Amino acid sequence: MKITSFSPLIMTNDSENAGKVFEALGFTKQHEKKDATENRDSGFRMKDAEGHSISIAQVNRIPRDMLAVQMNVSDFDEAMELLKSHGFTNMRGEGNIIDTGSSKTAVMVSPSGFAINVVYHVKRDNQL
Repeated sequence: MKITSFSPLIMTNDSENAGKVFEALGFTKQHEKKDATENRDSGFRMKDAEGHSISIAQVNRIPRDMLAVQMNVSDFDEAMELLKSHGFTNMRGEGNIIDTGSSKTAVMVSPSGFAINVVYHVKRDNQL
């Protein structure tokens, strides 16, 4: 399994204010997704001048903010199986994968409580 990127992720019900904190730290929005529905969350990715990045997700169904690791991978199924073999479970329930057509994602939680958001970006035929 190839990890294509690895960075912190804040899941919050107030992404606007969380983003303002990181803007004050010198981060700017690089990519924003605004297709929130009941099963899809919105959010954005930020970077600073040194190349550090963070993702902030608007998740309306959580009682308080959560910090996770966002792990973009080249093989979603392989990453999911590896985490399951270490006792991780899907935060939204077994088999509940968010598939937007352009990406697949699932937040996997370890037996001790830390979370990894597994993300696979679907490659189009014309992309390298």
